[in-house]
Amino acid sequence: MKIGIFTFHCVSNYGAVLQTYCLQEVIKSMGHEVYVIDYRPKYLTDPYKIFTYDSACYDSNFAKCKGLLRACLVAPIRWKRNRAFSRFIHHYLNLYQLDLNDEANDFDAFVFGSDQVWNPKITNGFDKVYLGDFPAAKGKKLIAYAASAGSILYFSSENIDYFLSRLQCFDKVTVREKSLAEYIRSKLPITPEIVFDPVLLAGPTALYKLVDYKMKQQNQPYLFLFQLVRNDDVASYAAFVAKSKGLKLIEMATMHESIFNKNQKQTLSVEQLLFYFVNATYIVTSSFHGTILSILLNKPFNTISINDSIDERALSLLKELNLSDKMLNISGQAVYSTRTDNADASDLYNRKRIESYNILNNTLSCH
Repeated sequence: MKIGIFTFHCVSNYGAVLQTYCLQEVIKSMGHEVYVIDYRPKYLTDPYKIFTYDSACYDSNFAKCKGLLRACLVAPIRWKRNRAFSRFIHHYLNLYQLDLNDEANDFDAFVFGSDQVWNPKITNGFDKVYLGDFPAAKGKKLIAYAASAGSILYFSSENIDYFLSRLQCFDKVTVREKSLAEYIRSKLPITPEIVFDPVLLAGPTALYKLVDYKMKQQNQPYLFLFQLVRNDDVASYAAFVAKSKGLKLIEMATMHESIFNKNQKQTLSVEQLLFYFVNATYIVTSSFHGTILSILLNKPFNTISINDSIDERALSLLKELNLSDKMLNISGQAVYSTRTDNADASDLYNRKRIESYNILNNTLSCH
């Protein structure tokens, strides 16, 4: 079958490009012809522009000048980061320029997901493209794989009737979080299955193939702190843990530019990021995909609780693997200490991985 993937592939975000690559590779391993549809809505690309400055955000001329100066100083950081991601995207992803109005295209199926393609806070309301509502999808098999809404808390003020009506047009709906599955079941006569994120589906072998092994090893063991948006309290906690364990602290924040803190890794490529994960002695993260990488690479780690909407994705995964006690508050106390036995997380992972693979494979194989 000729299959097109619609997901968040075009941003300078490690989780986004990794899950895209892994889903592509897994479907390819099933014997299909796979393409990543190069759909680039502005709400995805604009936050990652090299130069971003809006004078309306500042209430005085001094603040405007300060903001403009900072935008100029961080532009080189953003440029270098974006260049690294662009290289990965064009080297590893099989991109396809699809005319969304072309009903005569020769694709057999479109897969939507993973990532937060149904999060209306990201997509400025529900994006009809990620719900298969465009001419080129007419008559095609529509599959949602590990689709996420981030949190169902985001649904409160949105056009839920449209969202639910479109779900009924899909041949198969699978989601990433239990809360979303339960929400859909409560509203529709369909039963979404919960499946693994594509990075978990592909497994550690896919990650090791990407690691930049040419990088220089650190002189001393280190704790790797990985966040999306830098939280000072999380950074302080990580520094405390690193000191208590006699480890060097290496920090990475995906969506943060620091002009003065030279200890932060701000322009790592995907391959370089994986190098730091692979060689870390300990990992602290507040990121969903940081949690995934820690699990797959078999690292001692903790996921730090930030808020309910962010925690929901990581917690759903940790509960699935009986690892919920790995989620801590910023003070280092377990937030969800629900571990009741010594079940092997590796066995739980392998079973769920096989189950998720079979669901996707069987869905694609049915004509």
